[in-house]
Amino acid sequence: MKILLVSVNREKMPYPVFPLGLAYLAGALREGGYMVEVLDLCFSQDPSCDLKDALQRFQPDLIALSLRNLDNLTYPTSVSYLQEVEEVIQVCRQSSSAKLIMGGSGYSLAPEELLQYFNVDFGIVGEGEETLLQLVKSLEGQTPISPSPHFLMKGSPLPHLIGGARVSPIKAPDRTLFETRRYLEKGGMGNIQTKRGCPFSCIYCTYPLLEGKEVRLRKTEEVVEELKQLTQKDGVDYIYFVDDIFNYPPSYAEALCREMIQEKVNIKWSAFVNPGFLSEDLLKWMKEAGCVGIEFGTDSGSGRMLKTYKKSFTIEDILQSSQRCSALGINHCHYLLLGGPGEDEGTIEESFQLMDQLDPTAVIAMLGIRIYPGTEMVRVAQSQGMIHQNSNLIFPHFYISPTLEGRLEEIIREKALKRKRWIVPGLEINISQNLMEEIRRFRIRGPLWELVGRMKKPRVKPLGS
Repeated sequence: MKILLVSVNREKMPYPVFPLGLAYLAGALREGGYMVEVLDLCFSQDPSCDLKDALQRFQPDLIALSLRNLDNLTYPTSVSYLQEVEEVIQVCRQSSSAKLIMGGSGYSLAPEELLQYFNVDFGIVGEGEETLLQLVKSLEGQTPISPSPHFLMKGSPLPHLIGGARVSPIKAPDRTLFETRRYLEKGGMGNIQTKRGCPFSCIYCTYPLLEGKEVRLRKTEEVVEELKQLTQKDGVDYIYFVDDIFNYPPSYAEALCREMIQEKVNIKWSAFVNPGFLSEDLLKWMKEAGCVGIEFGTDSGSGRMLKTYKKSFTIEDILQSSQRCSALGINHCHYLLLGGPGEDEGTIEESFQLMDQLDPTAVIAMLGIRIYPGTEMVRVAQSQGMIHQNSNLIFPHFYISPTLEGRLEEIIREKALKRKRWIVPGLEINISQNLMEEIRRFRIRGPLWELVGRMKKPRVKPLGS
């Protein structure tokens, strides 16, 4: 059986992201002995034409579509990706008789609704390595497909309980069918995953829904071997760890860094970090292992807002972690979510004051909170009448604190423009598509927020476009 894997993601802001999930599927299918081809539409100038060509040439028996995100998560300039996916599906229907299956993190957020919306044949919820392989074997052998909470089929009763599949152990992805080098040149970095699962309970977050609350760790030696492959075979010299939290558990993060140092892995890297689990010792190990950038999931500089978001750390943790980065000369930025439940001008001012005190390399501020199915934000938004029980959350819905309704953008714009190091994607402050592409032409590695502090003054559209 021939399977065509299609990555429908075409978003390049703030940088194009290598389709790692599809590489895991490719590895599982090829290990199972199946003929696999990959079509990555991220850099395609004519997606419909490229897809038609691939379908006519490869003649697949099954087409697997990977949906990474539903939209760009950016308020107020929100863009849904669903129309692009519809266009891909239409070409598949017109040019092939192959069955269509959909999966990926974006699909898994609302599998029942998206199966119906796109009218595809099958849907896989959660991690697809094992479930997709089982489906292919059933289709090939023309045997009945076993019911599963991870698997949806058009025209069949839905599982009583729909939930994401969890794979253990996590095997290495197969990147050989992908243009890894192109992502390095266009996006400034490669990517790698060391674990899956998140034990925390942030009210807006989808990671526990997608990967489960139990943390499943890869062996450190396997991760290091994959890093070696990326550096030696693909020429990757900068990596981003895509784990939702790199430094949890802290003992694992330290063990990985020690392994990288021992094996002399020569690569620069950055990661997303929880401020509450970053000791001075761990940070030193990270730096010695090649860490040059840290992204803190800080969310707010207000203690009250941290409690509302159900964060696992305190303002003191934020202070200590950020100051440690400054002391060791490690570039670092803080991600903030402004406008959540209970947010007011006072709590916003607390966030700005804390960032002024810390003086990080950059601050990235997102406005509002995207409301995803299955998260606590649904209950909060419904209780305040912002959404209803029948609201279709496959399309962008954002929570904005009623206290700030109609004023949030103006408040943030005024404050952010007084500071050089603030990036506000929704207001295009210090970020735009053209600006990012121009910077990448200089073959700069790593996240571009590291350059914000060098700007003489804040840039806003049209200056940055």
